[in-house]
Amino acid sequence: MNKIVLDSDGLIKLTKSGCLMKILNSFQCSITEEVYDETVIRGMERAHDDAYEINGLIKEGKLKVENIKNNKLVENMLENRTFGVGECSTLHLFHNLYAKVIVTDDRAFLNLLDRNNISYIIPTDLIVRLNELKVITKDESINFLDAIKVYVSGQNYDAARRNLEV
Repeated sequence: MNKIVLDSDGLIKLTKSGCLMKILNSFQCSITEEVYDETVIRGMERAHDDAYEINGLIKEGKLKVENIKNNKLVENMLENRTFGVGECSTLHLFHNLYAKVIVTDDRAFLNLLDRNNISYIIPTDLIVRLNELKVITKDESINFLDAIKVYVSGQNYDAARRNLEV
């Protein structure tokens, strides 16, 4: 089963979309302790519904929270750049697990991943990919995309909708 590492941004958007369970049933998904703190601990302090949902999925063992080991290659990539602990730990975990892809929608992080030829996918494109893999129907894809329309860029939303029409 393909391993996927999610950062806070990607995890929250996919939870809000309603399709996170479909992803967890199709892929081995992991987050770091730092992402857990950002999404669950701080989210629960602010009474965000998605934080409780994510916490439940972790307790059920569907989403793994993993410790990281620092990786020299990652440290070199991150040198002289300011990223949050979630992004930094996500990149370390990606390399620790030899994961297939990172799920994120953070523009600065995406730029770093691009520059270093690291595989990633944004939440809207992952929803389209789930449809291509026949994990979800076209109607489900549209519903999931519509649920996060206000949280993603209009350009990414429009591109995803166009890709569903092909």
